[in-house]
Amino acid sequence: MNDIISIEQRKLFFKGKTHKEERGFLYKLNQSASQILVAVMFVMGSIVARFFNIPVKSVMNNYSYDVLVILIVMELFTNLIAETGIMQLLAIKIAEISKGDKRLCLMMFGGMMFLISSCLNNITAVMMILPILFVLLKTLEVDRKYICVFFATILALSNTGGAASPVGDFPAIIIMTSGITSFLSYLTHAFPLFALTSVILIVVWGLCVKKQNDDGAIRELAVSNLKSQYKNIGIRFDILKWLAVVFVGMFLAWSIIPQEVFPPEIIAVLGYVIAMVICSVKKIGVGQMMDLKSVLTIASFLFFAQVISQTKILDMIATYLQCNIENPKLLVMAIMVITSLVAGVFSAGPAAASMMPIIVQLCNGPLSAQADWIAVAYAAAICAGSSLFMWSATAGFILSGKINGANIIEEEGKVVNWGVKQYFKYGIINYGIQISIALIAMAIVL
Repeated sequence: MNDIISIEQRKLFFKGKTHKEERGFLYKLNQSASQILVAVMFVMGSIVARFFNIPVKSVMNNYSYDVLVILIVMELFTNLIAETGIMQLLAIKIAEISKGDKRLCLMMFGGMMFLISSCLNNITAVMMILPILFVLLKTLEVDRKYICVFFATILALSNTGGAASPVGDFPAIIIMTSGITSFLSYLTHAFPLFALTSVILIVVWGLCVKKQNDDGAIRELAVSNLKSQYKNIGIRFDILKWLAVVFVGMFLAWSIIPQEVFPPEIIAVLGYVIAMVICSVKKIGVGQMMDLKSVLTIASFLFFAQVISQTKILDMIATYLQCNIENPKLLVMAIMVITSLVAGVFSAGPAAASMMPIIVQLCNGPLSAQADWIAVAYAAAICAGSSLFMWSATAGFILSGKINGANIIEEEGKVVNWGVKQYFKYGIINYGIQISIALIAMAIVL
């Protein structure tokens, strides 16, 4: 067996773009969205700091470097796992089992997205399976509605998966490092709730896909075409099993060892170092590439959040809410709705970072006994808001850009475009389902 992991199919991100798309304002805006957001967050943070006479040095002294370290390490660890070819294998197996049935494809790929995003970086997971999805969808006879429903489901489930575990996504990592709940407590409280939410989303959107009554010839051709294009993928199970052992070890360490004894970011770094040593011993060359834009984006969120925290504005908001809403349950639910709307309008990152001081104050105050559930309620609100608009989700613009660049042709012969406008009505439904389930859950458990 070749000792060099090489999955050439990852490079087939459909380079062709029409002249109209290349020059279009919305396309260019999509391509530059993350850079614009980084600049806006740093500039706004600096202006606010200057206005309130807050020294930038004091902001950086309290900066959440631990969150940034865990995010970087988990993305790099995800790259190692992805390079073994396991994600491509799972995607192809799902296509085979579903036999190209559109409803089953949506439901099974959605379930895969939830499970992968709950453990690994959701952006990397999406990027790994997109080429396979594009090959499959291009062969199947799909219409515009199916494409919109399919990727609206994928986007929502990448959010619920990310919130299901303490290392799944940015908001969950912030919660884990805040100290308001433990790794194990968050996992046991959050995973069942977000798994249930994901099942409901999959069922709802699955029922929106019409049952196919054809002879299955086109679907069989689609699966055969997919298998022929990816027939040379070799899965390195000898590496994968050791990476799985290291990953489980990291989870156990996060669950058992107190943060004061061994901070979670140190566990993450040690786990990644061990994984790299394993790859080195196996004499495998793995290119560890990561998206610097995502790191800078999260860094800007944390900077802005720390500035806002030092203005004491959020402390005043928390105090106001506690003084005017006496019922603790209603107080938590009101904060959930506010947080979800903030996450929807301003995206998950800024909302997660900026609203965290309010949650910490509540958990350290009269609601300390319910801190574990409040942490989950906060994550659920962020998760629901992340599914509201295209720009709200971490993977939103990236997913849109890849879909529009894939040149998927619908049944009528037109190229499918998928962006803010196309996602809007599906986002409203995703948000409504997620926030409703979260509010009902909190009404029961609190």
